[in-house]
Amino acid sequence: MGTLTRPAIAFVNPSVGFSDRRKSKPIGLAYIMAYLEKSGFPSSGFDFGDSEDDAVELAAHYGLDRFDVVGFSVYNESFRAAIAMAEWIKNRRPECLIVLGGPHATAVHEHILRRYSCVDVVVRREGEEAMLDLVRGLGVGVPAGVDDRAGLTGIKGTTWRAPDGAGLLVNEDRDFVPDLDQIPFPDAEFTSHSGYPDLTYYDEGQGRLKAALTICSSRSCPYNCSFCGVLTIGRKYRSREAERVVAELLHFRARHGVNYEHVYFSDANFFVSPTRALEVAEALYEADPQVTFSFGTRVNQILKAAEVLPRLKECGLRFIELGIESASEPVLERLAKHVKPEVNVAAVRLLKRLGIEISLDFIMLDPATTLPDVRANLEFLREAGFYDYVPHDHLYTALVLYEGTPIRDFYARRFGVVFDPDDLPSPFTLFELPEVQRFSDTLRAFRKRWQDRIDDALAQGELALASMADGSDLPRNAHARLQLDVVSLRHAPNLFMERLLEDAEAGFPLLDEGGDQGGDGGGDEAGGAGGLEALLPRLGHDHVHLHDLIERTEAVAREAGFAQAPGAAAPHGRD
Repeated sequence: MGTLTRPAIAFVNPSVGFSDRRKSKPIGLAYIMAYLEKSGFPSSGFDFGDSEDDAVELAAHYGLDRFDVVGFSVYNESFRAAIAMAEWIKNRRPECLIVLGGPHATAVHEHILRRYSCVDVVVRREGEEAMLDLVRGLGVGVPAGVDDRAGLTGIKGTTWRAPDGAGLLVNEDRDFVPDLDQIPFPDAEFTSHSGYPDLTYYDEGQGRLKAALTICSSRSCPYNCSFCGVLTIGRKYRSREAERVVAELLHFRARHGVNYEHVYFSDANFFVSPTRALEVAEALYEADPQVTFSFGTRVNQILKAAEVLPRLKECGLRFIELGIESASEPVLERLAKHVKPEVNVAAVRLLKRLGIEISLDFIMLDPATTLPDVRANLEFLREAGFYDYVPHDHLYTALVLYEGTPIRDFYARRFGVVFDPDDLPSPFTLFELPEVQRFSDTLRAFRKRWQDRIDDALAQGELALASMADGSDLPRNAHARLQLDVVSLRHAPNLFMERLLEDAEAGFPLLDEGGDQGGDGGGDEAGGAGGLEALLPRLGHDHVHLHDLIERTEAVAREAGFAQAPGAAAPHGRD
């Protein structure tokens, strides 16, 4: 009998195709890696989530063909990169067990195994227990060089290609992990192609930047919003005990040597149980009164549990990521939010009255959007006080039709098409109404041409204003003008969007006069930008062109000693 061995295991977070410098470690894979480590199966993690490099070149550079098991966590956006890596690994090392998991793999597990011979098995829904069964079967007790995977094909929660090639083996679902507190903390290290920026939070109440930590204190959500990928994994909501949440914070403080003082709760819905949310908040406050926190939830839950919000604020609640999505009733119905627009308004008013900051989750456009829907959204943003809200990402969002969600099936039926399971259709090409398509194209052209410049100037202006609050030689009238210019920059994208909507409602006379046919902003200066020029608002204390306002703000910031590199963060709350 040969020497017994343990498999060499790797987990990979593939690229989504673009760079996002705000990224954090893939917590789902970290949980699986920690779970295996606890049972004696160490693994290596690779995070290429924000890499723009070729997937095969990344696989070769990091030697992914040296492992016995390679598991990929895949979303719609990262699926093709995962398959490219898997094919490269399989060609070089046919005996490697290729495993796919995550929301996309769960949604189309049978399709994946039928179309892609490089994939051996799909782990559906949660991955900890199924992956442990897999590596145990390949590892301890198996002589080196012996392939015993035939005995693995009955593992619950997995889908395999039948050994004889005749069909698939779709095993019964595995029960959800009932006690999340039995899973180790997601203490796993990843080799990252670009590294991780420090996660911080600027606490305006305390006037300082804090080191921040992301913690997931629960899994899933009992609601059934039609666009949410959580539905793919399952709606069985489970939560962790407050003491374990505090213990995780203290664990990573010691582990990293960093005094984390803000917790970003990454739960799909932290506020399912207000009583439990309060227990977590009070436990954090008791452990360290300097710790602040934030979380995401739905608007109707805010109103149902209004009585606990003041106490949550006392315990350190700084902001809530609020799933508003839309101010249009027809859109809310399509999204299966089961709330009325007036509920959105009431929740916002309540949080503003309590002084709790709001982070917007918003879907400005979906394929069936009408101009009245857009009008309702803009009126809500203005009346609810979100003209000063940054970043401006919420103005440019469009509904993404993720595989496995009811809204994707809804639009497939509505359009009379079959979406390729491998594809994630661009949300900016699906609009039913030509006037909405042109509105969206023109808005994207504005974003491409102006938004980065606005962001950079706004960041420099806010830093300059913050420094002046601590004493500055800048004349008082210059300070006042800078304040007005900074506010104008915050409002600029909103005002442009309002003018664009008015033009769309009138049949686009200004765009047509300027020669802009609603392209993506990629044309030459004279052709693609003409119509935009007619729609740009005049801003600042003297109503200047946006270009002049940006240059003036940057010049004053330089005078105050606060010129900075493009893309740097301003001190306006969430980092």
